[in-house]
Amino acid sequence: MRRKGERPVPKRLAVLAPDSPVRRLMAEGDHWFDAWVAEASTPWARLARDTGIPIRRFIAISGGGHLSRTELEALARAWSVSSTDLISTLPDLSLVVE
Repeated sequence: MRRKGERPVPKRLAVLAPDSPVRRLMAEGDHWFDAWVAEASTPWARLARDTGIPIRRFIAISGGGHLSRTELEALARAWSVSSTDLISTLPDLSLVVE
Protein backbone atom coordinates (compact mmCIF):
# COMPACT_ATOMS: atom_id res chain seq x y z
CA MET A 1 0.00 0.00 0.00
CA ARG A 2 1.25 3.49 -0.72
CA ARG A 3 0.36 6.87 0.63
CA LYS A 4 -1.01 9.79 -1.31
CA GLY A 5 1.68 11.42 -3.41
CA GLU A 6 4.12 8.52 -3.28
CA ARG A 7 5.46 7.17 -6.52
CA PRO A 8 4.74 3.53 -7.29
CA VAL A 9 7.63 1.16 -6.77
CA PRO A 10 8.69 -0.28 -10.14
CA LYS A 11 8.40 -4.06 -10.37
CA ARG A 12 11.40 -5.94 -11.67
CA LEU A 13 10.95 -8.92 -13.91
CA ALA A 14 11.86 -12.24 -12.36
CA VAL A 15 14.53 -14.19 -14.20
CA LEU A 16 13.65 -17.79 -14.99
CA ALA A 17 16.66 -19.86 -13.95
CA PRO A 18 17.32 -23.39 -15.24
CA ASP A 19 16.64 -24.76 -11.75
CA SER A 20 13.53 -22.64 -11.10
CA PRO A 21 10.50 -24.15 -9.37
CA VAL A 22 8.45 -23.76 -12.57
CA ARG A 23 10.89 -25.91 -14.54
CA ARG A 24 11.06 -28.43 -11.68
CA LEU A 25 7.26 -28.73 -11.54
CA MET A 26 7.14 -29.22 -15.30
CA ALA A 27 9.84 -31.90 -15.10
CA GLU A 28 7.69 -33.67 -12.52
CA GLY A 29 4.78 -33.71 -14.99
CA ASP A 30 2.79 -30.55 -14.33
CA HIS A 31 1.29 -28.66 -17.26
CA TRP A 32 3.16 -25.40 -17.99
CA PHE A 33 0.16 -23.22 -17.06
CA ASP A 34 -0.47 -25.10 -13.81
CA ALA A 35 3.23 -24.83 -12.92
CA TRP A 36 3.15 -21.05 -13.33
CA VAL A 37 -0.09 -20.71 -11.35
CA ALA A 38 1.39 -22.83 -8.55
CA GLU A 39 4.69 -20.93 -8.53
CA ALA A 40 3.00 -17.54 -8.38
CA SER A 41 0.27 -18.78 -5.98
CA THR A 42 -2.25 -16.96 -8.10
CA PRO A 43 -5.95 -17.84 -7.69
CA TRP A 44 -7.71 -17.94 -11.03
CA ALA A 45 -10.16 -15.21 -9.98
CA ARG A 46 -7.31 -12.79 -9.26
CA LEU A 47 -5.45 -13.82 -12.41
CA ALA A 48 -8.61 -13.18 -14.44
CA ARG A 49 -8.96 -9.73 -12.88
CA ASP A 50 -5.29 -8.85 -13.43
CA THR A 51 -5.13 -10.09 -17.03
CA GLY A 52 -8.64 -9.57 -18.35
CA ILE A 53 -8.71 -13.22 -19.44
CA PRO A 54 -11.91 -15.07 -18.45
CA ILE A 55 -11.61 -18.15 -16.23
CA ARG A 56 -13.09 -20.36 -18.96
CA ARG A 57 -9.98 -19.57 -21.04
CA PHE A 58 -7.77 -20.72 -18.16
CA ILE A 59 -9.60 -24.03 -18.20
CA ALA A 60 -8.97 -24.35 -21.95
CA ILE A 61 -5.30 -23.33 -21.67
CA SER A 62 -4.73 -25.69 -18.74
CA GLY A 63 -6.25 -28.47 -20.82
CA GLY A 64 -3.67 -27.95 -23.57
CA GLY A 65 -5.47 -25.34 -25.64
CA HIS A 66 -3.88 -22.59 -27.71
CA LEU A 67 -3.41 -19.07 -26.44
CA SER A 68 -3.04 -15.78 -28.22
CA ARG A 69 0.03 -13.58 -28.08
CA THR A 70 -2.07 -11.00 -26.19
CA GLU A 71 -3.06 -13.58 -23.56
CA LEU A 72 0.55 -14.72 -23.23
CA GLU A 73 1.78 -11.16 -22.69
CA ALA A 74 -0.98 -10.48 -20.14
CA LEU A 75 0.02 -13.60 -18.20
CA ALA A 76 3.68 -12.59 -18.33
CA ARG A 77 2.82 -9.15 -16.89
CA ALA A 78 0.69 -10.70 -14.14
CA TRP A 79 3.51 -13.05 -13.13
CA SER A 80 6.24 -10.37 -13.55
CA VAL A 81 8.27 -12.38 -16.05
CA SER A 82 9.28 -11.63 -19.61
CA SER A 83 7.15 -13.08 -22.37
CA THR A 84 10.34 -14.73 -23.69
CA ASP A 85 10.78 -16.63 -20.41
CA LEU A 86 7.13 -17.63 -20.45
CA ILE A 87 7.41 -18.88 -24.04
CA SER A 88 10.50 -20.88 -23.11
CA THR A 89 8.36 -23.01 -20.78
CA LEU A 90 5.81 -23.93 -23.43
CA PRO A 91 6.08 -27.54 -24.58
CA ASP A 92 5.29 -26.53 -28.16
CA LEU A 93 5.65 -23.08 -29.74
CA SER A 94 2.62 -23.77 -31.95
CA LEU A 95 0.44 -23.23 -28.83
CA VAL A 96 0.84 -19.48 -29.36
CA VAL A 97 -1.51 -18.23 -32.04
CA GLU A 98 -0.73 -14.84 -33.54
